[in-house]
Amino acid sequence: MLELIASSSVLDKAYQWLCHRRQHTHANNDVWHLRFHWQRLKPVIQSALLNGEYQFSPCKAFSVAGESVGQWNAQDAMVIKAIALVLTEKISPKLSPHCYHLAGKGQKACVNQVKDDVSDYQYVCRSDVDSYYATIDHGVLLKQLRELIADSRVIDLIETLLNRLDDVNGHLYTVTTGINKGSSLSPLLGAIYLLEMDKTLGEYTQRHGLKYYRYMDDWLILCKTRNQLRTTVKLMNQCLTLAKQTKHPFKTYIGRIKDDGFDFLGYRVIKQSANNQKTKLTLSWKSLSNHLTKLQQLYEQGTPSEGIAEYIKRWLSWARGGVEIDLIKVIREGITSEMAKRINGTKWLEEIYGLALGEMRLI
Repeated sequence: MLELIASSSVLDKAYQWLCHRRQHTHANNDVWHLRFHWQRLKPVIQSALLNGEYQFSPCKAFSVAGESVGQWNAQDAMVIKAIALVLTEKISPKLSPHCYHLAGKGQKACVNQVKDDVSDYQYVCRSDVDSYYATIDHGVLLKQLRELIADSRVIDLIETLLNRLDDVNGHLYTVTTGINKGSSLSPLLGAIYLLEMDKTLGEYTQRHGLKYYRYMDDWLILCKTRNQLRTTVKLMNQCLTLAKQTKHPFKTYIGRIKDDGFDFLGYRVIKQSANNQKTKLTLSWKSLSNHLTKLQQLYEQGTPSEGIAEYIKRWLSWARGGVEIDLIKVIREGITSEMAKRINGTKWLEEIYGLALGEMRLI
């Protein structure tokens, strides 16, 4: 497998990916050095990989929206992408069909599937891991990788990647727990890490006609009876203990599906009932409040109305992309909320949305 990672075809593909991703970076970014010297550096990288001598440089770590994100230098990012390309092709068929955050499925597909299935169930368990990527245990992850990858040299390369140095404002810190969230390999490693839970819950739910979905570190289980719910929660807790993970204390809900629905992956799923003729989707209040918070930041920074309208267009494209949702109703509720009024008043918000949507009355 290492020969495939170091092959010219895979490295060239990873190189093209890197060039595209960093084509608009600053002139001082090291991607330009790699591009200029690519034909000379490529055989050096291949030799280091095949001889087990490749070493990753410190990863530049910074905070985005309160979360730690890392950026590798250009050469390391390309090598990591090469690893991801090969492992995704080899390992993806072995992963659970209940895992939605890999290529070919996605967040919106997961939300739509939940919407289609929820009407047959009365109970739900929705949870996620507290600081998932930052708390992944290297020993547990490497053990799982050894069961999936026969080439020990690839395992050694990934272990070198995991035991990295983080560069935080020029200070270097040794990392012994967690994986880098900004890496192209992180989604696959995140899928692998909870593979045992996927198998355990997937098999149980399939045997009993229940439903299980996972997107990264968010998962949802639909049950018909309270006893089934208790059993799935017990199995879930056992799997999390083995993976050395804990549920997020504020993002876990276990119980009967309420009339006003439940939140999952940024949306609220409202089940068909006596009050609702059919199951429907709307935005979760968390998604809407994040949007309004961003609007407030842009307003306070003095961003021109046209710039704010462009942001709204992009946000609307995300919110309604791939799902059926009454977005105008959601917007009306949002811009008349107390939180929205504190930004610059409902009238100002209506004008901004008018720029983004055209001549469409919102209130």
